[in-house]
Amino acid sequence: MSRLLILFFAATNIFAILYAPQPLLPMLASVFDISVPTASLAISLPIVALAVASLLLAPITDKWDRKNGILLANACLILPSIFLCFADSFPEFLLWRFWQGICIPGVTALLMAYAAEEFPANERGRVLGIYVSATVVGGLSGRIIGGVLADAFFWQAPFYVFALVAALLTVMIWRWLPPSSRQSKKDNHSLLGFLVHFANPKLVGTFFIGFSQFFAFIGVFTYIPFHVSQPPYSLGPTAISLLFVTFVFGILSAPAAGYLSDRIGRRSTMALGHLVGGFGIAVTLLPSIAAMVVGLSLMSAGNFASQSAATAYVGDVATKSRGAATSLYQFFYYMGGSLGAWLPGLLWDRYEWHGVTALTVGTILLALVSNHFLAGRNSWQTGSGHSTLSH
Repeated sequence: MSRLLILFFAATNIFAILYAPQPLLPMLASVFDISVPTASLAISLPIVALAVASLLLAPITDKWDRKNGILLANACLILPSIFLCFADSFPEFLLWRFWQGICIPGVTALLMAYAAEEFPANERGRVLGIYVSATVVGGLSGRIIGGVLADAFFWQAPFYVFALVAALLTVMIWRWLPPSSRQSKKDNHSLLGFLVHFANPKLVGTFFIGFSQFFAFIGVFTYIPFHVSQPPYSLGPTAISLLFVTFVFGILSAPAAGYLSDRIGRRSTMALGHLVGGFGIAVTLLPSIAAMVVGLSLMSAGNFASQSAATAYVGDVATKSRGAATSLYQFFYYMGGSLGAWLPGLLWDRYEWHGVTALTVGTILLALVSNHFLAGRNSWQTGSGHSTLSH
């Protein structure tokens, strides 16, 4: 079986697990008798765990064989996915979601490093674009399957399904993913391989871009179920889940952006994604379902185009210890997502959707600032470098 296909399936399942509860948030709030901001912890807490685990893994990621690390981390997702089905309280539910978040970066960081190392440099944008596309497919399928199964059966049903899929994928990785053949052994023994990345302005700028962009994306899609479940929309769980079909534009934009960034440059592609995504958020302010669908579609396309280019850019500018670099990128990326799932909730009670949109568009503007002032710098002492990096 093609290694690229295995990478695609593994990434898809990870993000299906991570985001399956999102359309269920109003249902979870009712089942466990909790508030809207508290229910959002079902998304934000595992993302916090993911971010913290990514940071802790960064100094040691390059010590691990890529395949064995991916296999072990994926296997560790099976039990919490099962235990979620038997949670009797929301704190218990959060415990198993936290466990899932701890396990996820062992798969994702190593998958990104594996993809950056095992494929030719002139294909890196395309391959990592496909990886990002898989994350979109996973996020979309997790949200749709989660909402539809919970609406048709009971809230635990999606978690039974994803526990089974995690078990099947563990077997697939063990049986068909080829071992690493190009993993560098030079930098896997020193903490310096982790710290040196903070001396690279291009990487630091890209870390902040990931933080800002994902803050906006998660903020929008965490609070959209609450927005459209109210009048004048009054949508139910299945209809809310169908709004996540707008992710299909991310499935298309991620590989296209990877291909484009190989030719016009990573930073130009990232900036284009920022602008498209920010405009999409603004469109959701128009009071109609059609405008909501158009705005979310643009947001998805812009976010994943930017993410595709940023992921490839990390592989470009991290010339050593790529496992550590991808772990650090994930830390900042998912810290942005975690705060994006929580902070807009503080504005929700007073400003509702207008507060969410103002905050998320503001963070996308910060991503543009970071792209311009940091991601192009060659050092902390000099000014901006070249405007793009093509390979």
